[in-house]
Amino acid sequence: MRDNTMRKKLANGEQALGLWAGLGSEAAVEMASSSGFDWILIDCEHGVAGYEALPGLLRSLTGSESTSLVRVPNADDMSIFKRVLDAGVEGVLVPQVYTANQVKNIVSACRYPPQGTRGIAGGRAHKYGADFKDTLQRSNAEILVFVQIETREAIENLDEILAVAGLDGVLVGPADLSAALGQTLNFDTPEFYAAIASILSATKRAGKPAGFYCNNPEEAKARIAQGFQFVNICNDLSILLQGFSKSLRDMNKL
Repeated sequence: MRDNTMRKKLANGEQALGLWAGLGSEAAVEMASSSGFDWILIDCEHGVAGYEALPGLLRSLTGSESTSLVRVPNADDMSIFKRVLDAGVEGVLVPQVYTANQVKNIVSACRYPPQGTRGIAGGRAHKYGADFKDTLQRSNAEILVFVQIETREAIENLDEILAVAGLDGVLVGPADLSAALGQTLNFDTPEFYAAIASILSATKRAGKPAGFYCNNPEEAKARIAQGFQFVNICNDLSILLQGFSKSLRDMNKL
């Protein structure tokens, strides 16, 4: 099992820059990984890819140093964690988390006994058995577990959530958080600013990194300046859309 480069960066206090991959495109993931992103997240909640697509998408990262993350569809189906981890994912992001008890169950599902309840079986993560013992011994220390903070309840319970042993950090989902605060997609309100401040304060107290979903490098720079340690600087869908639109605009100008 290889070292988790994103885990090392975060532990050293460095920023980790990522790509959000929602198209389920192996070519897009391969190009992004060869470009040098610290992490690439395959979105299985709102994105195209399902579990069956994961092995091919993860093979697209072969030879790169990019850490592979997967956003699972929900926080309640514990069986999905063993499937994505056995496929070779190096970290999970879990949406719609509300309580510390949920997080305890999530962490347990991602850790082999005695630290957790993850089932033991060979898979792609173990090189189909060829690397079984090493992966079994090192997985608990290498796999990253992140949860999203995007509800009022999560903010209210944030200190307890961050106190869960084995949780590696949290990521702000700004769209859902703004909706939960009653101002959908309005990120310029006192309530939203207060929520962000409370999240950064809580993560600093807990000594755990905070991440933020961003749409572009400018936003990512601003969030890093605020104190967020890991951010995506783009997503594959928007990069394509912007490129197509720009090419057409440039052609029409000619």
